[in-house]
Amino acid sequence: MVVPYSPGASTDTVARLVARHMGDYLKQSIVVENRSGAGGTIGTGEVARSAADGSTILLGNLSTLVLSKFLFRNLNYAVGRDLVPLGHIAYIPNILVVNRDVPATNLRELIAYLKASPGRYSFGSAGQGTIMHLSGELFQKLAGVEMVHVPYRGTQPALQDLIAGNIMMMFDNVPGTIGLIQSNTIRPVGVSTDVRVPALPGVPTIAEAGLSEFVNKSWFAVCTRAGIAATARAELESAALYAVNHPETKARLTDLGAIPAPMNGSDTEKLLKSEADYWEPFVKSLNITLD
Repeated sequence: MVVPYSPGASTDTVARLVARHMGDYLKQSIVVENRSGAGGTIGTGEVARSAADGSTILLGNLSTLVLSKFLFRNLNYAVGRDLVPLGHIAYIPNILVVNRDVPATNLRELIAYLKASPGRYSFGSAGQGTIMHLSGELFQKLAGVEMVHVPYRGTQPALQDLIAGNIMMMFDNVPGTIGLIQSNTIRPVGVSTDVRVPALPGVPTIAEAGLSEFVNKSWFAVCTRAGIAATARAELESAALYAVNHPETKARLTDLGAIPAPMNGSDTEKLLKSEADYWEPFVKSLNITLD
């Protein structure tokens, strides 16, 4: 199983959990390999060029399976042509967090504070073109505020600068921030999903807090090389569904702030299509390219 990000990231954590239980179902070990770089497209491209025999699978996400085709002009893979989904694992709510010294305790106060000083404050992200960056841009557009984007080489350095007060706010996924929120190191303002997160029931959704159009989420899906034999694809799909439905997987994902959401390959294909329809016009309106 290829993870197109570095060890320790949310994708890596989920991949190792899923790989263990997929391996139990298949009665063989699944080795997790981290192949990071270029926003996840390097590792994803390697799976897209692997043998179509089911021996190599991918733990993909919204960025690598949807957003990348709108951000990279010379992307060397295409979902459908080179990759096929085996199943959806979980939704990962994104969350807007601020430095604890920011004098705003809710979304309306935050927006008013930003409007009072256009362009003065900054928001960080895990990198240019990531879902966290695009969430920040979408927030600015819908809230009618102006901020400076500061891209980092990953989530951890961005969080460190948020804690230090070098940036005012950022979007991150809930698993990456929940410990800091629970320790009162940073302050949550709202979650991006259309329902509250069970692990953080006191944090409102951004939609219910005032920006009704702001609803998005990250997610994880297992894929493999297109062209795989139907019987092998069905076996891997069954293994992926077994893994996500395993009680340990569900409990661990929930503890991390994720929402287990098993889907078969066909339903995952429909999800990819709907996500592409949602993000394409907005990403293109920003005129961002990463190559």
